[in-house]
Amino acid sequence: MIESVSVEGVTLLRKRIEQRQERLVRQLHSIGYRMAGSYLKQIVTKIGRVCFRVKKLWKPGMSGIVSPILDALHIRRIRYARDVRMLCVDLASRLSYGDAKKEVKKTNGLEIPKRTIHSFVQEIAPKLKKANEHAVQQEGLQLVVMADGTKVRSIYDTDNDVQVAIAYNPEGGSKTLLQASVNKPWNRMEGFHILVCDADRSTMLNLGCEETAIQLDIVHAVKETLIKLWSEGMSKEERDKVSLEMKSILYTLVNSTMRHGLDGDIDALNLRIDQTLKELNKLSEKLLREGYPKASHFIRKDAKLMVTFAKLLTLGVKIPYTSNAIERLMGEVMKRCKHKWAHWSTQGLENILQIILTRYTREETYEAFWKTYIHPSQQL
Repeated sequence: MIESVSVEGVTLLRKRIEQRQERLVRQLHSIGYRMAGSYLKQIVTKIGRVCFRVKKLWKPGMSGIVSPILDALHIRRIRYARDVRMLCVDLASRLSYGDAKKEVKKTNGLEIPKRTIHSFVQEIAPKLKKANEHAVQQEGLQLVVMADGTKVRSIYDTDNDVQVAIAYNPEGGSKTLLQASVNKPWNRMEGFHILVCDADRSTMLNLGCEETAIQLDIVHAVKETLIKLWSEGMSKEERDKVSLEMKSILYTLVNSTMRHGLDGDIDALNLRIDQTLKELNKLSEKLLREGYPKASHFIRKDAKLMVTFAKLLTLGVKIPYTSNAIERLMGEVMKRCKHKWAHWSTQGLENILQIILTRYTREETYEAFWKTYIHPSQQL
């Protein structure tokens, strides 16, 4: 394999390719194949450009010409070796295409155009997506799903709408990418029981189902309340007071849940849940009296979703009360895709997201794919 001998230098690599080719040619000669000419081929590897003569063979009575070395090395109709392609894709998922080009030039001395690196991403991302989906199917869906979305600049008139969903393991904190789509509706997912998300109604409606418990991220619950109060004209000073009051109510429940999760006092936890709902309802009524119906309605309607994590713990199920895990994930998207000069096509953005998020959530799948992709079945 080309990649396995990169440290031995271009000259030695060419000799090993030629030696392998001679063995293959002898094998085909022994079963009746004859020479049909040759041509020079250049392949770009991490150690440099390797040029060698490809031998063509044919067999009387059979149509078609064969070049066994191309199939043996998996380099038929490609100019860049697989290790170079995967290296470029990995760099492009961390840096801009222009910076990825510079990094390849600096570290490997290879001049690879940005358009070519972009084409590698478009080729490899769908294959990585299939590998990740296969891994998810093998393991089965986790109990908890988290979902979030963001806007990314587009080459079109409107921004790209990015939607990401992950499975989350509350015990070990592991994450699995379930969906990374652009300008598409949420894929309805069956088989999970708990959805942890922000206050976006479309997420709850499209990903949730009747059997699904929904935990509204309590940080987002406070933020959503403050946004509605701002839109209704409440002063910053008054909004700060509401924020402190709401946080006090919710984080008292968080502390009680942690404490009673350890001491096993479920009755005390149920009392605290009831008290939390009463205090939220009281806050809602207060805001309504003061002339803030939108914020009041939001708290009254979604209060029950803010305490799901505590209710589930009374049943022995531990889940997070925030969606911090996917928030950090979305931070990876922002770092790579939200530069002010970046404008994305729908497919181009979806492909780069697949690479970024699979690497971030399932490093073992990403590394296994890398090895499988760059290592053909036969060695030199």
